[in-house]
Amino acid sequence: MTWKTEWKKWSTHKELTSKLKEQMTEMNEREREEAFYKQLEFETGGMRGELGAGPNRIA
Repeated sequence: MTWKTEWKKWSTHKELTSKLKEQMTEMNEREREEAFYKQLEFETGGMRGELGAGPNRIA
């Protein structure tokens, strides 16, 4: 699945909060790709990542 497909899936989700929806519309294409190109990984120190919308973020 490409990041664009994942972004579209998130952007059309019925239960997406207004805050996350707003963050997603403010993202430029580079930010969208970074946030949606992969799943955030769990490491030995726990989950570490940026806050925000997308599977590569902590919402």
